[in-house]
Amino acid sequence: MSKVKGVLASLAAVATSSLLLAGCSDNSGAASNKSPSANNASTPTDGGTLTVAQGTKWNDEFIPNLDSSGYTAAMTQLSFDPLLNVNNKLQVIPWLVAKYKYSSDHKTITCWLQPNAKWSDGQPIVSKDVLLDMDFLASPAYNGPHMQGQSEYLVDNVVGASKIVKGQAKSFADTGGFTIVNDKEFQVHVQQPDAAFLTADLANITPLPYHVLKDIPFSDWMDMSYDKLPTVVSGAYIPVSANSQSIDTFKVNPNYWRGKPHIAKVVLEQTSPDVEPGLMANGQIDFAINGISANDKIKMKRDPNIVETTMPSTEYAFLGLDDKKSYFSDVRVRQAFAYAINRNQIINGIFQGMAVPTNSPTPDAYSWASTPESQLNQYPYNPKKAEQLLDEAGFVKKGQWRIDPKTGKTLVLHLAVTAGNATSESEATAIQKNLQAVGIDVEENSPIDFNTLINDLQNNAPNIDMWLMGNELGPDPDPRGTWGTQDAGNYWHYSNTEIDKLIKNTWALPSDFTQAGRGQQFQAFNKFVNQQLPIIFLFNYQDVQVYNKKVHIPSKYFGPMGAWPVGPDWWISN
Repeated sequence: MSKVKGVLASLAAVATSSLLLAGCSDNSGAASNKSPSANNASTPTDGGTLTVAQGTKWNDEFIPNLDSSGYTAAMTQLSFDPLLNVNNKLQVIPWLVAKYKYSSDHKTITCWLQPNAKWSDGQPIVSKDVLLDMDFLASPAYNGPHMQGQSEYLVDNVVGASKIVKGQAKSFADTGGFTIVNDKEFQVHVQQPDAAFLTADLANITPLPYHVLKDIPFSDWMDMSYDKLPTVVSGAYIPVSANSQSIDTFKVNPNYWRGKPHIAKVVLEQTSPDVEPGLMANGQIDFAINGISANDKIKMKRDPNIVETTMPSTEYAFLGLDDKKSYFSDVRVRQAFAYAINRNQIINGIFQGMAVPTNSPTPDAYSWASTPESQLNQYPYNPKKAEQLLDEAGFVKKGQWRIDPKTGKTLVLHLAVTAGNATSESEATAIQKNLQAVGIDVEENSPIDFNTLINDLQNNAPNIDMWLMGNELGPDPDPRGTWGTQDAGNYWHYSNTEIDKLIKNTWALPSDFTQAGRGQQFQAFNKFVNQQLPIIFLFNYQDVQVYNKKVHIPSKYFGPMGAWPVGPDWWISN
C-alpha cells in the first residue's frame, strides 16, 4: 500500500496546518506584521503551560503512521522525532541522524545516529530502534485489514520489502535491506536509485524503542497500552493523559537529545473553530494549529496580545472530482469546471485576500520544482468558456440544467463538505452557485466529519461526486502516493499511463540526483496535470500562524512546513 506523501486535511484547516517534518534552522524565512524575533528578546525561563488548539479531532494512536490523519500527526510529533528534518528553506538537515552518505551507485545510504540521542527513560536510541519501525511498516500486520496502514511506501524501495509484506520474511536485516554496523551506525539498501528516497521516505522513519516493544507482536500494536499512552518517547514531550481525542496532556522529556524543553507542560485541545478566536483573545489558548478563519485572523491583527506570523506555504486546496464516473472522463468537462469557478471572488470574499489562485500540484515554495504561472493555463474565471466546453463535450442545456448525454437525464452532482466549519461551507456554497450558473445542478450533501469523508472516498461512496479538501506536501514534492494511477491517495481515481511515466521521471532518471535535473522533470509533470486537471486546483494559502505574545518562538521555526511542533527552545513569559 501507499499513502499521500503529504497530509490531507479538510479544506478549512489547510491554511494553518503544519503537520509533517517541522523546520528548524538558524536561517529565518518568516515575514510578520509582528516580528517573532523581537518577541524573543528576553532571557528564556523554564515552566508554564502551553495550551494548543486544533480544530478537528485526532485519533489517540501515538505510534507514528498508525493513523494517516494530519491531525493525529500533530499529536505524535510532540513525542516522536524523525530521522531527518528540513529547515525553513526546505533543505534537509540532521535530526536523529547526525550525518549520512550515499554509495557511488546511490543504492546504499550509511547513517550515523546522534551520539547523545536517548529515549525518555535514558536508554540510547540505537540502530535496532530504526529497524523496528521499518519492519513494522512493511509487516503483514500493519498492511492488513485490521490496521490498514498507509505508510508502507516509506520502505517500499528497501531491498526485501515485498517479501516482508507477503509474510515471506520478518525483518529487513534478513532480506539485505538493512545492515546494523553498530549501535549508532546503520545502512539502508534500496532496490533502485531514488532521488526522493532520502527526503520523502527515509527522513520520515520514526525510531521506536526496541527495548520496550521487542516482545510484542506487531499484530497487537494497535491495541496495546503503549499505542494509547506511551511512557518511553524520543520527542520533546511525554504524554501524560489522552482523553477521547479531545484533550491530551504532555510533560517534559528531561532526556531530550536537543536539550530539556523550557515549557513544562503542553495541553492539546480540540476546539470548535467558531470559538477559537475568542479563546485566543482571552488567553485560554496560546497557540492554534488550525481552524481559525481568515476573517478572524484579520480581526486578531488588532489585538496587541496576539502575534501573527505569515509564512510561505506548501499547501493547496482543491475540488476533488470522481474521475472514474463517466461525466468527468472528458477533460473538457473538468476544464469547464475550472473556468466556471470564480476563485478570486472566493479568495477576496471568504479569505480576505489571504490566498492566491493555484494551477499546479507543486506549490511555489518548491522554487526548484514549481512551474511559473506564465507557463501554465491559469483558468481565469470565464463562464462563457465553461459553457462552450460543456456544449462541446455533449452536456447541452435543456431548460436550466444540462443533460448527461449517456443517460438522457439531468446531470445532478453531489458535493461533500466537512462538518464544523463555516468557512468550508461558505466555499462549498460559492462553488455550487458558480457551477449552477453554467447549468450544472449541484446538491450539497449533509456535512460529515473529515475522517468519515476519507473513509467514504476510500470505499467509493456512490453519493459523492465532488468534495473539498486540502493537501499539504512534505519536504519533497514527490508526486508518488497521490498522483499515480494505483496510488492510495488518488481518491479521484484518475488513470493515465502518461502521468505514471512523468511521475517516475521525477525520481528515477540519472539526472534526478541533482535538484536542477529533477526540476526539469517536474516541469513536464506540472504542465501535464495543469492541462488534464484530474482535480480542480483552487488556492495556495498564505500560511498564517497566530499565538499569544507570552509564547516566545525563535524565528528559525517559521517556514513552509509551519512552526509546529513545540521546540525545546520555545518558552513562556509571565
